[in-house]
Amino acid sequence: MACLFRTVLLLFLTSFFLPVSAQTRRQVTIISENDGYISVNNDGYYTNGLKVAYQWRRPPADETRREKINVFQVGQFIYTSQFAGEAKLDRPITGYLYGDFHQKRFNSRQNLLKWGVGFGLIGPPAFGKEMQERVHQVMQIYKPKNWDKQLRADWGLIADLGWSPQVGKHASLFKVKPLISATAGNIFTNATLGSAFLLGRSNPNNTTVFWDHHNGSSKRDREYFVYVFPTVSFKAYDATVQGGMFKKGPEPVEGRLNPVFFQTRMGAMYSGNKLSLGAAAVYESRQSLTQLSAQWYGSLQVGFMW
Repeated sequence: MACLFRTVLLLFLTSFFLPVSAQTRRQVTIISENDGYISVNNDGYYTNGLKVAYQWRRPPADETRREKINVFQVGQFIYTSQFAGEAKLDRPITGYLYGDFHQKRFNSRQNLLKWGVGFGLIGPPAFGKEMQERVHQVMQIYKPKNWDKQLRADWGLIADLGWSPQVGKHASLFKVKPLISATAGNIFTNATLGSAFLLGRSNPNNTTVFWDHHNGSSKRDREYFVYVFPTVSFKAYDATVQGGMFKKGPEPVEGRLNPVFFQTRMGAMYSGNKLSLGAAAVYESRQSLTQLSAQWYGSLQVGFMW
């Protein structure tokens, strides 16, 4: 299965060299998330994430056809216990390494419909131990412990679907962006409801950096806004908490899935026509009911468009 993931990664890299027309817009987005961005005293639960996405879009031939944006993404998430002491491990330890393809579609009313498929790995093949050790070495802080107790190796497939209608007028400085989405597979299975509230200058659904696809050609198209984005997810399965769906026997550290999961992102975003930037503080409730507390982490992103 590691070969399959390397194949996905190879497709992602070679997509930069695919022939495209002069009308095609391309973008690379890099997102880094870490609990240390909020406080150097934080180090646990969802402790580090890195996502790299490449996308391309081509305007539809006429207004009656849907606009499509294609996205390849690879990433890694790292989950650890809040406490290093062996007797106090309060959630499973694992990395999650994945690759996926998504397509975003916009109709004439600028409503967003997004679907995607992906492949992921947990346990030693996800290289969570190696990544965290390297990060801590660069930051010159303590060596991570307890990776000998990480989840067993497993793999999985997921599919997801999301919808967000265009709400309100483009000229308004206050915008609402509702979202409903669902994910199914043997890594994650859940349904999510939420709504983002934006204050500032932002574009409609099909050209906004909020949905990670700013499109513009002049200073009038620039975006800059602050936002709050609360969501609630109803979870049926999470392999980073429960281990592989078809595991044989107990895991070294057992988790207990929290079926109702809350997340709130509070941040700011800017986008010119070549560069986009974003920063957010993220609150999450407990992913595993064995966790002693909820958590905060920071998210930073940069995008390049041409």
